[in-house]
Amino acid sequence: MNNTSVATSNIKIGMQIEVENLSKRYFYDWIIRDFSHVFSAGSITGINGINGSGKSTMIKLLSGYLSASKGKIEYKLEGTNIDRSMIYKQLSLAAPYTDLIQEYDVKEMFNFHAKFKSFRIPLDYKTFLGLVHLEGNTHKQIQYYSSGMKQRLQLAFSILSDSKLLLLDEPTSYLDQENKAWYYQLLNQQSENRTIIIASNDDSDFDICDEVIML
Repeated sequence: MNNTSVATSNIKIGMQIEVENLSKRYFYDWIIRDFSHVFSAGSITGINGINGSGKSTMIKLLSGYLSASKGKIEYKLEGTNIDRSMIYKQLSLAAPYTDLIQEYDVKEMFNFHAKFKSFRIPLDYKTFLGLVHLEGNTHKQIQYYSSGMKQRLQLAFSILSDSKLLLLDEPTSYLDQENKAWYYQLLNQQSENRTIIIASNDDSDFDICDEVIML
């Protein structure tokens, strides 16, 4: 009985993603070509590479935002195949090309987000406000926030969402050292039982990763 308990506790929960010969072309340029990899359930994977190497394109493909030119992506959650058209229900994403509703204040944005995504932990607006350190900015529309404040807010929504797949593209852009420490702490606290993929060219972003892929 003890052996069974140990084995069960070692099972990682999250989204398994099987990528086979994935390729993406824009006009005549191949951005990604014949990429194959298995992102294991519960793993944390970094995607590294110079600018233009295809990091953001890979994140967009994995999220279903883009369709592949060739190859295939299969998603499995606890052994069950998830159709690509339904993957959005299982993932959260923070990236430079995703955005907040600029005309909302933080409370309106919190309530809007909560309508579509539940949180991993019990979280009311006041608690969330403390987590993102925006207590003194509740009267402002998000369009008047600094780039770092917007980034912090977007990261909090994605990391705290109840998702089995978390995709982060350049997560520490616009963050100073203090806010980078805030992000790393929050990510560590909320990494259990989910598959995380981080695209970045900042080596510090990969400290939490089980492996790093070069594109």
